[in-house]
Amino acid sequence: MDINIIIGRRVEKWLFTLCMVAFMPLSAQAINIKLKKDKTIVDDICYQLNAKKETATVVKKAEPYLGDVVIPESVEVDSLTFFVEEIAAGAFEKSSGMTSIVIPKGVSKIGARAFAECSSLTAIELPKGISELPAQLFADCASLVEVTLPQTVKKMGNSVFKGCKSLETIVIPNGITSLPNSAFEGCSHLREVTLPTGLTSIDGDAFVDCNSLESITIPTGVKTIGSEAFKGCSGLLQFRFPTSVSKIASGVLENCTSLSEVHLPNSVGEIGSEAFRGCTTLDSMYIPNSVTKIGSAAFRDCSSLRRVNLPNGLTSLASDLFRNCTHLDRISFPNALKKIGSSAFEGCASLSSVTLPVTLKEIDGSAFDKCNNLMEINVLGVLPPKISGSSFSKTTYRGAVVNIKKGSLGNYQLNKQWAKFLDIIEK
Repeated sequence: MDINIIIGRRVEKWLFTLCMVAFMPLSAQAINIKLKKDKTIVDDICYQLNAKKETATVVKKAEPYLGDVVIPESVEVDSLTFFVEEIAAGAFEKSSGMTSIVIPKGVSKIGARAFAECSSLTAIELPKGISELPAQLFADCASLVEVTLPQTVKKMGNSVFKGCKSLETIVIPNGITSLPNSAFEGCSHLREVTLPTGLTSIDGDAFVDCNSLESITIPTGVKTIGSEAFKGCSGLLQFRFPTSVSKIASGVLENCTSLSEVHLPNSVGEIGSEAFRGCTTLDSMYIPNSVTKIGSAAFRDCSSLRRVNLPNGLTSLASDLFRNCTHLDRISFPNALKKIGSSAFEGCASLSSVTLPVTLKEIDGSAFDKCNNLMEINVLGVLPPKISGSSFSKTTYRGAVVNIKKGSLGNYQLNKQWAKFLDIIEK
């Protein structure tokens, strides 16, 4: 090859390299100023840097964090100082080997699931600048016993402490007005909760399966308690609804098997379905006359329930309402009652006598099925209520005495279903 060609190509290469160098930043510091999303690791903590704002955000790194983690107030990279102000979403997620963490006072924002599934973390204190606890922040931190929340917190996301099995006590900051869905679901060792006076709502599933919770004081300003909010709180002994509550949500105290006392205020107009289902220790229940509607299975499987009053304004008894309340031995129906739903009293083995009001028009199938001790039925109406072949058990049809109004025997004898009773007597 011609020597001039070789020399020419080398000169071209040298000139290209010279041009590239000329356009390169003068230092690493210049790189950080230009690129706002540079990431770097300092003392085993990964940061996302913003040189324009001179801030650093702690972010997730390839390997989980281990041991005792101390986040500094600032980090220095290439002679620049970056102030740590944020912990990104999922930053420490699944760091099962992290045993403790110190968060500097300058941090004002923490992302969702930032500490989720940190199964060895036992305690944490959040700085005063934090105003929000995002969704699932500490979800499934199974060893977390103690959490200190600053009074600056104004909002909580869903499932913040869900699955924190070891958490024992918690004080909710005064600025919180709403306790979100599943906030403490599955916190099986939670025994003491302090709710703020400004609280207005407790959302659904908030305390599901908090088995160690024996009592809780609901602030007077709480207007709504969501469905299944305290479901499965098997250690709960008593519960008082505040006078600001107008509706008892569905399943709100379902399967609270130690619950022996419930107070319903006169402000309540409705009781949702399965509200007290499976409260096997509940002995008696006073329902105020303000209640005009009770949902299906509201007291189903309350096996110790012996006494309950039904409010005067109730016109219908929902299906499964008292099903398997095996100790219920007496019930007084409201004067305005028109219908008894299917299986409403099925399995109420201790029920021996009922008086059906004049207004009653219909008794659905299996309403009194398996009530084998029901041997007296007093019917106050001249016309028999509509029933089906399964409304009562065979034992009742064969053995019960049906007392009816004088002059109405023909109406009952001509009714195909009522005629199944072998002993109908006019009184």
